[in-house]
Amino acid sequence: MATSGSGSINATGWTGSAQDANDYYEFTLTPNSGYQLDITGITLSARRSAAGPANYLLSYSIAGSETTITTGTLSVTTSTSISPTFSLKTPQAVRFRIYAWGASIPAGTFRLDNTLTVNASAPLPVELVSFSGQPTDKAIELKWATSWEDRNEGFDILRGVMPDGLEKIGFVEGHTTSQAVSAYSYIDRDVKAGLVYYYRLRQRDIGGGSELSKIIAIRADFEGEALGASVYPNPNHGSFTVTTSSLETSTISLHDALGTVIPVTIRKNGQPTSASVNAVGYVTPGVYFLRFQMSEGTTRQIIKVIIE
Repeated sequence: MATSGSGSINATGWTGSAQDANDYYEFTLTPNSGYQLDITGITLSARRSAAGPANYLLSYSIAGSETTITTGTLSVTTSTSISPTFSLKTPQAVRFRIYAWGASIPAGTFRLDNTLTVNASAPLPVELVSFSGQPTDKAIELKWATSWEDRNEGFDILRGVMPDGLEKIGFVEGHTTSQAVSAYSYIDRDVKAGLVYYYRLRQRDIGGGSELSKIIAIRADFEGEALGASVYPNPNHGSFTVTTSSLETSTISLHDALGTVIPVTIRKNGQPTSASVNAVGYVTPGVYFLRFQMSEGTTRQIIKVIIE
């Protein structure tokens, strides 16, 4: 049973030896319509009597899915500050619960002081959840998505051949205000085969503010006629098989997203159309590019290889 005190709430009956799903304090934070919560931490003060519960667990729940934030022990008769930091961004209501257990007798008390503080940061006008790109038909296609937009005017597309000094090459209009996932794309056709291009998004809001995304690097690998080559399995763990119409007329090399050559061991499988490639020990999970190159230096085909 919980009772209100001077600047606090107090309860007894926390006698379970482990966390009990029915023994907790609860409060809910609900954003105003059209806004989202952007929580970076929470601070509250808890206290137990000498016979009160020794353990606590703080969690939050969105739409019924519960996540533990922190757990710990409570000091005897002195206030314990519970102040975890975490990141939580959502336009939905968030329910917080603090569980307690381990009281030595039913009359042992657990008290929360009236000092709850929710730490939050000013939300950005856009929540960017992905930004990527890939070479396509003599062009580079950029794709990105947002999960949240508030007064979003749109995105400047910045590009350069070096990570610094990127310049604007285009603009994609935003969805202004949205609480749903929004997908965007941009095709850059002014590219030259074999070069690495660096891209960045500059999001502009209607009020005049702006935010920059991370920088991504994409190699324009699409020159030459394809050899009908394939890789399997793909994704893989750094070891895979290559098949093509002819391995005798081409050189195989593996590159990362910046164009760096990755050491590999290539073993032909007793036929001119198949070979085993092993890069284990030289690669980490990510996206790589397998290049088939003719003796005169012409690239015939590029295959994206995903290493898990």
